Amino acid sequence: MRVAAVWQVLTPVAHDVERVQIAARSERGFEDMTISFTETFAGSLNDVLREFEKMPWVATVELC
Repeated sequence: MRVAAVWQVLTPVAHDVERVQIAARSERGFEDMTISFTETFAGSLNDVLREFEKMPWVATVELC
């Protein structure tokens, strides 16, 4: 179900998503997700981050 929520956030910017990587860290009890966007991303990364921050199961969101 969480994957569907992630894709719901990414759908408006899907054409600019270059790569999504999800790694399960079962020993730590969480999953780590990295989303890479194309160099020509025209959207607002802050908008995307804010949508993820609204999800109660998201622990942290950061822009690297």
